[in-house]
Amino acid sequence: MLLIDKIQEKTKVLGPGIRTALWFHGCFRHCPGCIAAEMNKSQDFFEFSVEQLLDRLFSIKGIEGISISGGEPFQQKLDEMLLLLSKIKQQSTLSIMMYTGYLLDELKQDFQKSKLLDYVDILVDGPYMENLDRGQLWRGSENQTIHFLSSRYAHLTSSVPQSKGRPIEVSFNDGLGFSLTGLPTKGFQDRLKRSLESKNMDLIW
Repeated sequence: MLLIDKIQEKTKVLGPGIRTALWFHGCFRHCPGCIAAEMNKSQDFFEFSVEQLLDRLFSIKGIEGISISGGEPFQQKLDEMLLLLSKIKQQSTLSIMMYTGYLLDELKQDFQKSKLLDYVDILVDGPYMENLDRGQLWRGSENQTIHFLSSRYAHLTSSVPQSKGRPIEVSFNDGLGFSLTGLPTKGFQDRLKRSLESKNMDLIW
């Protein structure tokens, strides 16, 4: 079974085009300042078989691809991850973008992990470093690299790595809660908390 924290059916802020965002649960890297730290510590997640997850993903219409984050995707059951990615590629035209705290060279040196890369179009690698968070597009910090592993997005290779600006999407739930999609810039949580407190509202992250 694969451990899933959240599936957002459509987003425009985690890669090219309209994409489904898939957050896996769990990571033992514990990068300081990681926005997913509380999510990874939570016991509130879902278990999906590969078949269940494929059914869910293939039922979503009007998307260009899947963006996979976490958590750490490469700390899931690698045989199931390999089956998931291969089936996405074999049974659809969806592209795959993946975020990982590992470096590409580390992944290539691990036989099981390296096999997953055959199905990934875009890989964003490297640990999050809060002191290098300078607003880079699709990345949390400047040390992370966007690798175009297939030719599908070759037209973006010269522009995207130099681009800045990280929009986020906000969705509200019953007027009492909200969720964010995207990569907020450094200090975003504190700024939001202070802004809400000035309006006599509490933020529970």
